Amino acid sequence: MNIIQSIRVALQGLTANKLRSSLTMLGIIIGVAAVIALVSVGQGAQAAVTQRFQSLGSNLLVISPGAAFSGRVSQGAASAQSLTNEDAQAIAQLATLVEAIAPEYSTRAQVVYGNKNTQTNALGVTPEYLTVRNWQVARGRFIDRQDVESLAKVCALGSTVVEDLFGGNYLDPVGKTIKINRQNYQVVGVMASKGQTGFTNEDDQVFIPLSTAQVKFGGAGNTSLGAINAQVVSAEMMDFAQAELTAILRARHGLSPSQSDDFTVRSQVQIMEMVQQTTGTFTILLGSIAAISLMVGGIGIMNIMLVSVTERTREIGIRKAVGAKRRDILMQFLVEAVVLSGMGGVAGVLVGWGSAQLLSRLASELLSTLVTPGSVIMALGVSVAIGLFFGIYPANRAARLNPIEALRHE
Repeated sequence: MNIIQSIRVALQGLTANKLRSSLTMLGIIIGVAAVIALVSVGQGAQAAVTQRFQSLGSNLLVISPGAAFSGRVSQGAASAQSLTNEDAQAIAQLATLVEAIAPEYSTRAQVVYGNKNTQTNALGVTPEYLTVRNWQVARGRFIDRQDVESLAKVCALGSTVVEDLFGGNYLDPVGKTIKINRQNYQVVGVMASKGQTGFTNEDDQVFIPLSTAQVKFGGAGNTSLGAINAQVVSAEMMDFAQAELTAILRARHGLSPSQSDDFTVRSQVQIMEMVQQTTGTFTILLGSIAAISLMVGGIGIMNIMLVSVTERTREIGIRKAVGAKRRDILMQFLVEAVVLSGMGGVAGVLVGWGSAQLLSRLASELLSTLVTPGSVIMALGVSVAIGLFFGIYPANRAARLNPIEALRHE
């Protein structure tokens, strides 16, 4: 019996008990659909993170302060005030592989307009921040050099802050006066939306001149920085630039070879890889949970195939009596199990794809889904493999039946 005949016989056997076959396939359908839907959530998160990080800026290095210590206890990353305006100036003068730098100073602040207020991130920046971090201005203008030199009390708002204070696009914020930590600031611009990056909402920020932020939030004479953003001349020079910046800052801070860095230099790629590794683990976890239901579906196939062998014992005896070989019987029932799981797998892919699209539409602001050809092939491959694995024992049992005993079976 060739494979085509085996498939035809398998389909005849399945259609003879339509309800039972459908219920058996249901386990595979649910399992494959769960794998497709849940893996699509993880892959969608990875794709969104990659897209968001790419929007942060090209060839970006972020220098942040190191950890402060109380005794031998670390106070956490970026807790030390080890970066200053002088560090930024030294990098601008000495770094040969850096195209532009954008120092920043940030703090949490209460922002008020009329009877509305919100807690947001107040970020002190220079004009270079706009290009280094790949921001776009939607209305008005960004912080300029004169604002920084004159300690101007002006600001540009992220779109989330605009939504919270002004109700979206119903009122133009440009020219209005808001309060940041009880001090008046004039709104000079509104930023284009960037959305969520990892666990941070990039639009939930207020941008003010760096010098203003340092004095108003850190006190007179404060020159400390929360980070220094450096744009490298090319992607190929990222590692060399990272080493160059490390050397410049170690020399400025007077660190000996035995001393650890009191700062951290991370590339955009490194940060993205860290987040992708986390979301990748999350995807594997979701897929593993969904795969349990596939195993349950496989057990259901084995159960039904054993019942089928028992019911068709006499048929098997007749086939053997008229010349069917052991491998023909083995192939017949094995193909039947694979066809059962394969059809369930195809239906499961369609249900899973539909579920992923539905999830994406219902929770578009919270998550995005991405069904890739790889996840579809994996789910179909696993469903067929389950049919083979759980179909071997019933098929082998059918093939080993003694034809005389099988013919006597009632």
